[in-house]
Amino acid sequence: MSLTTHRATTNGHAYTPATNALSFDLEHWYSATLVADAVSNPDDHIEQSVDLVLDLLADHGVSATFFVVGEVAIEYPDLVRRLVREGHEVGSHGHTHTPLFELTPEAFERELSESADAIRSAAGVEPLGFRAPNFSVTRETAWAFDVLEASQYRYDSSVFPVRTPMYGVSDAPTTPYLVTSPTRPFEASAGNCTAGGTDRLASGVAEFPISVVETPLESLSSRGIPTRIPFAGGFYARALPTWLLRRLVRRQNARGCPVNLYFHPWEFNERVRVAGLPAHKRFVSYYGLDTTARKLDRLLSEFDFGTVRSALASGLDGTGTDTTSNATDRLRRHTDHERHDYRL
Repeated sequence: MSLTTHRATTNGHAYTPATNALSFDLEHWYSATLVADAVSNPDDHIEQSVDLVLDLLADHGVSATFFVVGEVAIEYPDLVRRLVREGHEVGSHGHTHTPLFELTPEAFERELSESADAIRSAAGVEPLGFRAPNFSVTRETAWAFDVLEASQYRYDSSVFPVRTPMYGVSDAPTTPYLVTSPTRPFEASAGNCTAGGTDRLASGVAEFPISVVETPLESLSSRGIPTRIPFAGGFYARALPTWLLRRLVRRQNARGCPVNLYFHPWEFNERVRVAGLPAHKRFVSYYGLDTTARKLDRLLSEFDFGTVRSALASGLDGTGTDTTSNATDRLRRHTDHERHDYRL
């Protein structure tokens, strides 16, 4: 059965192919890199923050993906069960929210195993997808794709296809693709928004990068000036006006490209503030917090969003994709497997 036609039912909810992906990295707000060193004895607002998000999603009848830190699943098993019960996909965000560039491949494998155990224990499901803390799948940590495949993950959503001071791969593909080779994990053979036509994969892992907008200023690239602009979530979405976010999503969809939009639940909760942060950290961490819910509400009202898994299915099974591709076939078989039937 094709991913695009499969409907995995969860207590009356069904996962169906969506134009765009919506996800939330479920972690403690004080684990964010820019504030972690400034926090001592923090109040934990995680349940309140998730409540705000789930209420908004329920208002629109939208299912999303929550990439959950394993330690959070251990601490809040009822919360993870609630995510599944309300029709959302649960993926892994690592076990301790440690960026991959601080891990060895062996340590990363343990992180994946421990986080999967925690999610399984909390909610009776196994994660299909992974997102690295701090988008830390880069050229230096490209070994992660081999580890993900060995750990039975079917997709990753960690590649940030523009270089920033903290993360990113400047020339990575900007739309869903199938990893062509363990030694060339940031290459895709197609110039459209599908998985790349007839690629045969050594790895069974698909990649859904965070969305960026391409600019026509190619002449700047040779001078080291980025020609891609991030917009799809987090600080970037908080910093941009709603009208521009709408325009960029519409532009991507008009090209047949799914948008991969992400947030953190704490970005919907204005109580998560730390006094005394330097101005630049305060700006990145808190600018636009009062607009996050309003912006997402508008986007959900105007565009089609769903889980990363369902949007990835649309992207991989879109126009021109070779349906006999090894990895695409594995993704389909894996979706039909019981580990992706999110019933409690």
